Amino acid sequence: MSDDRAALEQLFKASTSGAPHILLHYLYFPTKEVAAEVAIHLREQGFKTEERLGADSINWLVLATHEVVPSEEILAITRQMMEDLTGSRGGEYDGWEAEVLTQAPNGN
Repeated sequence: MSDDRAALEQLFKASTSGAPHILLHYLYFPTKEVAAEVAIHLREQGFKTEERLGADSINWLVLATHEVVPSEEILAITRQMMEDLTGSRGGEYDGWEAEVLTQAPNGN
């Protein structure tokens, strides 16, 4: 079982399956300039981005978010894109996380 499939199963144990979720993707790069270049590319692809110095105070984080209905297919396509972006620029894709949707008993 893929790590994405396992994470997706855990997400849907705590959240609403089949509903749009905000996914956050963590990409790290060795320079601010490369991070800015990747952020522009991701925004052109419909992601919202935030760039800042990573927690290690060395690498630059590009936090990319988008709203999708999570599925294995969407995650596989997105992972491949993120790994291609980071791999071609000396960076690292550190995975994703999703918001957990909760719904009140009356559906609101």
